[in-house]
Amino acid sequence: MPALPILLAFALSANRTTPMSETARVGGSGGNRTVSMDCGANGFIVGVTATGGRDGTFGFNLVRKIKFTCQAFNGTTPGATSQTIEAVSDKPATVNTSTGGASCPAAQAFGNVELYAGSFIDRLNAVKCINTSTLTMNWIDANIGGDGGARGFLGCPVNEALYKVEARVGDAIDSLKGYCRTFATATLSVPMQVDATVTPKPTRSNPTVIPVGSSKTFSFTISTFTADYRTIDVGVTGQTDLLGGAGLNPPEFKVELLNPSGTVVASKAFSKPSESTVCTVTYTINANGVWKLRVTNLKKDLGSLNVTFFGAAGQ
Repeated sequence: MPALPILLAFALSANRTTPMSETARVGGSGGNRTVSMDCGANGFIVGVTATGGRDGTFGFNLVRKIKFTCQAFNGTTPGATSQTIEAVSDKPATVNTSTGGASCPAAQAFGNVELYAGSFIDRLNAVKCINTSTLTMNWIDANIGGDGGARGFLGCPVNEALYKVEARVGDAIDSLKGYCRTFATATLSVPMQVDATVTPKPTRSNPTVIPVGSSKTFSFTISTFTADYRTIDVGVTGQTDLLGGAGLNPPEFKVELLNPSGTVVASKAFSKPSESTVCTVTYTINANGVWKLRVTNLKKDLGSLNVTFFGAAGQ
């Protein structure tokens, strides 16, 4: 399956105050105070500096300090930079210390922050910057903190960027939560319209389960079918659930694309694909409206289908 195209044409929004959104909180539920690291009006986060380490020989290797660099934007022109206040843990890093950060190139802002966390923020791993002239998205490594925790993200919706991060702080940095607002008003490519609106959106940890002989549909909305990459590959990955035999009983299913009128316009059956294979149909999108991808489990007796991924890519 081709890589998802990420080239869009867009201009900065004249009104940056809407829409606004919040990310999920990453980390634990503790902390004795809240530190708000806010870039203020018209500002966006463009850099981060952090310190990690242990609070003694037997302490955990965690993020102990964090602050952000802000930049104001006037139209498409970046303005002055400033620093937020710093969230500082009560127990400082004294062993295995690591200090560093990450900064976006000019005219870019944070669209996502990759963290590892459990009860505390273990690691600031990387940030994703988005551009103000073409929505190229690039990850920049930070690599601060320890190796524990589960992967989590302060991820903004398409066209939004972070302007504030809120920390719960105690002995360490317990958790972080992001706040986003419009950074750009975009005409999304067709594949990005698909991925931005699909429901449900399956993952490996939360698959869409299709019983034997049943079908389920994935809906997505096309608002500008004349946008870039109209001809798309759209499809899913799937595997048989454990009680159905898993790898010993490979999946068999059919994928059908339905246009907004409900007509099947592309269809393909798959027999025993690997769980890493994206099983797609190809079609040139030719109308706005709600499209559907119907997935039918062709097993006749045993083996629910776990759909673990849905995606679209342009040709």
